[in-house]
Amino acid sequence: MESSPKLGAYNYRFGAIAGGIGIVFSMMLFFMDMTYDQSSVIQAIQTLIPASAAVIAIITFKKDNNGLLALKQAIKLGVGVFLVAGIIGLAYFTLFINFIEPDFISNTAALQADALREAQPTLDEDIIEMQQTNTEKFFYISYPVILILNVFLGLIVGLLTGLFTKKS
Repeated sequence: MESSPKLGAYNYRFGAIAGGIGIVFSMMLFFMDMTYDQSSVIQAIQTLIPASAAVIAIITFKKDNNGLLALKQAIKLGVGVFLVAGIIGLAYFTLFINFIEPDFISNTAALQADALREAQPTLDEDIIEMQQTNTEKFFYISYPVILILNVFLGLIVGLLTGLFTKKS
């Protein structure tokens, strides 16, 4: 009786691939002076990188498992790939904001304050400055939020891919 391949190996391999591609994409944005550009196209690409890796991991696992794939396995693969990619991405991001672009947090807070001034010109300047200070002070709270969002997206990708490719 043959045993099923281990899901963890696929999670680590394809999560690392997605994390590496994400780092290369981030470095490309940095060298093109687009670090602070958060257009919908850039956000879509940053989501499609781990999503593509998760889909490929699920399809590869199914092929390596003699065409068998349970929905539970697909969900675990999707979540695992996104989680590994998210951890690698956050590790890189920590290095990026501490060594490569040490003013990232203050620059981001200033850009948010400028956007708030533009969107609501009648807003009191003290409120805008308070928002900017709070953004700088509580920036690291975004780390667990990013990981939770990655896990949720991995759940959705794994579920949808599993529904289309499962065979028990």
